[in-house]
Amino acid sequence: MSLSVSGQLLSGTKRIENTMNAKQKYLFDLNGYLHLKSVLAETELCSAQEAIDRLLEMPSDKLPPGIVRGSGNGDTSFSNGFSADKSLESLTWHPSTRPIISELTGGKPRFGRGSLVVNQHHNQRITSLHCAREGQGWQTRRYAVKDGHIHCNDFICFFYFTDVNPGDGGIVVLPGSHKSEFERPKIFPHPQSLTEPDGIFFQNLEDLNHPLHPALVNVTPQAGDVVILSELTVHGVLIWKPTNRDRRFLILRYKTQYFSDDRGRKHPFPEEVWERLSPETQELSETVSYGHTKSIISPDLGQ
Repeated sequence: MSLSVSGQLLSGTKRIENTMNAKQKYLFDLNGYLHLKSVLAETELCSAQEAIDRLLEMPSDKLPPGIVRGSGNGDTSFSNGFSADKSLESLTWHPSTRPIISELTGGKPRFGRGSLVVNQHHNQRITSLHCAREGQGWQTRRYAVKDGHIHCNDFICFFYFTDVNPGDGGIVVLPGSHKSEFERPKIFPHPQSLTEPDGIFFQNLEDLNHPLHPALVNVTPQAGDVVILSELTVHGVLIWKPTNRDRRFLILRYKTQYFSDDRGRKHPFPEEVWERLSPETQELSETVSYGHTKSIISPDLGQ
């Protein structure tokens, strides 16, 4: 059997791959992101959805230690929300994303952060377009292809637990921008301006029906899908339009295991979170040297 472009087996039966396949490499290199469909089995999806429901119903003072509820911009978020339940934690090293994470990091991965977000219609502002090299230094992020392998030292996996339909809103990306040789022009608007800093793609960040620039793509995952995005790819978030349903997703962030960021610790999580993680997740999250190979890495990587 062979995988379809979406990441599903044509027969509907899933198979674990040891490496990123040719179609995935081509599309990720072309666009700077991948949309894999139906990667979660029904039981996996249901367990995760139930865990999120329980978390939303908990009072803030009853949340698992190390998890903090936020409500900025009308959305609800849970820092370290991936650690609330094993059904969510298991997604950090899921069979569908494992070979891609391994490929992009050259078999040297580190999981650095995992937040749960519930995006609601109360947030009536477009999240400005951004990427890591614009705010954190172009020297710090790398994207390259060598000997048939992709190297990307900073990327995100978004696991979706509810449907996003065309016209709903949600994430937008600028395909191919991960390889742009030019910085996005800046017009330096007034601090209170509603205009996107580049003045190209959005003229009013509070316009619910702002037309989508033809260069942008609004990605519309369904529950059980995952979107993998290079942090070098320019992206933002459109206003969520539905008033009777929300957008629930997990943001899982990865870098190379030798990438030192602002947290500057051997592992990036509070002790109360670290203690309840599985040994596999702990190893995945550790900062170690370039020459070290973690035991979770398949010996078949790259074959």
